[in-house]
Amino acid sequence: MGFIAVTLICLQSTPDPFQTVVSDFSARPSTYILATLSAIGFFCAFLVSKGVPLSRTQCLWIVYLLYISMAEEIAFRLFLPIALEPSTGFLPAIVLSNFLFALLHYFTLRWKWKNCVLVFLGGMGLSRLLENSGDLALLILVHFVATFLNTPSQPDHSTIVKGPE
Repeated sequence: MGFIAVTLICLQSTPDPFQTVVSDFSARPSTYILATLSAIGFFCAFLVSKGVPLSRTQCLWIVYLLYISMAEEIAFRLFLPIALEPSTGFLPAIVLSNFLFALLHYFTLRWKWKNCVLVFLGGMGLSRLLENSGDLALLILVHFVATFLNTPSQPDHSTIVKGPE
């Protein structure tokens, strides 16, 4: 996901779209930092209430969730629709970007198709939020919280489907 985000950033001819959607963050970074720290505090309280130890691995998992939220929002809600829009139009670019987002979850995470439909719909909602708010940092924060609520701990490696040996 990070590779996709970086590639799409590099393909942009101008940084204007990125600067536009981070202007609120640039103007008031303390608000977003406080919101992120509050979310992390909630995550820790939630995990402790469920008896999950706040180990180094668990803390790294939360950092990973923030990273993946940033990468996915930059790639699939911002730059991929911008790259697709000239050839498809605005709405088809949004739909196609979110379809690819859901498809990637199907192939990389081996999710069931029903879950991928929900990912597609969630992505459409996040696209709408970006269109209405123009605030990428808000989008990343919403994605971060939703991703944590979906997967609060690192998935058990024993549940990964093994191929033929």
